[in-house]
Amino acid sequence: MNSGFAKLGTHNIFYKIQGNGPRLMMITGTNSDTRTSPTIYDAPGAQNFEILNFDHRGMGQSTRPNEPPTLQSYADDIAKLLDIIGWEETAVVGVSFGGMVAQHFALSYAEKITRLALCCTSSGGAGGSSYPLHTLSNLTAEEYASFIMKKMNLKHDENWQKEHPKLATRTYEYYYQGAAPNYNDPVKYAAMKQQFKARADHDVYDRLKTLELPTFVAGGELDGVAPPENSSAIAAVIPNCELEIFRGGHLFLKEDAKAWPRLFSFLNPNS
Repeated sequence: MNSGFAKLGTHNIFYKIQGNGPRLMMITGTNSDTRTSPTIYDAPGAQNFEILNFDHRGMGQSTRPNEPPTLQSYADDIAKLLDIIGWEETAVVGVSFGGMVAQHFALSYAEKITRLALCCTSSGGAGGSSYPLHTLSNLTAEEYASFIMKKMNLKHDENWQKEHPKLATRTYEYYYQGAAPNYNDPVKYAAMKQQFKARADHDVYDRLKTLELPTFVAGGELDGVAPPENSSAIAAVIPNCELEIFRGGHLFLKEDAKAWPRLFSFLNPNS
């Protein structure tokens, strides 16, 4: 494991690099933290890549500048990070919010990408938007976890929770543990709200037709955050694009055992 901080002038981005093989960059989702397990390094097949993972500005161990970010700001951070670590090009997988950032990154820095995978994400505009998380920023961590678990997988409704109380409790705890560090820390909370706001303004649908990268779009059939029809809309407009809808919800990469192998086979077609 190689890790460190990329100094971008106004803020620092924490990153990790691990493994051997073709280069792959993971752009993670809302409130993500490289210290939270499991990570992409735990995914089946990850050992076949050299993988870069990092904390978005204001998240995890990264710091943030004073000015409010846009999704383009997050994409520009990534371009600077790649220059600092000396990666001229890489395959890219963007998940959820990370998929939104990946779209901006691909539209601005296509020369740095070999292959692109967009998972459980949305284009905004006519292609559909993901759930407006900025409307949840005034909840407590407990309230957020209780609400979002039902959206992340639509089967996790009240009836399912009553029928599977132990599993429901574990599911709730998973989302609470992810939310609490950001909702309960004033600095992280401010960064989270900025991330939510940037996410709310996302709309690149009309620009995606200009992408000429080999692209794979994937979604979960029970996703209430980024509905599968949003994935279909993205795939319909990007040339040279493959689409697959998997079992599960927003976390289909964990819920469907076929998902990561399929994704990795696309990202490394020579494997």
